[in-house]
Amino acid sequence: MSADPAVRELEWYLRDHLFRQSHVGKTSFRREFLPQEMVTLYLRYRNSDPDQLSNILTSVIEILTARKVVRQDRNELKLLGRMTRLQCVKCFYVNYLTEVEPRACLRCQHSELQDFPNKKAA
Repeated sequence: MSADPAVRELEWYLRDHLFRQSHVGKTSFRREFLPQEMVTLYLRYRNSDPDQLSNILTSVIEILTARKVVRQDRNELKLLGRMTRLQCVKCFYVNYLTEVEPRACLRCQHSELQDFPNKKAA
């Protein structure tokens, strides 16, 4: 995992975005549209410069490619598996993992993760 907080944070938001999109059937993403999608969808990035976001995204995509979350085919990113939302029982971090990734918390590496509670269950 990257030591750069901006990269770690954007990775979390991008995983959230990929997770949400995959649940409505979208598994392919245009690389050049992602910065603008992040600015539009996430309050955290509302005032961000899409070009700066694009630069950070390059590192995030390298991480996600190395972890076999996505495959980059020219300007297209393809999700390589179904994503699940899991919460760490130790630090309560919400993880978005594909089935091929190790089932371990991306923040503290703890191996005990549980299904993230649905809003309806609350």
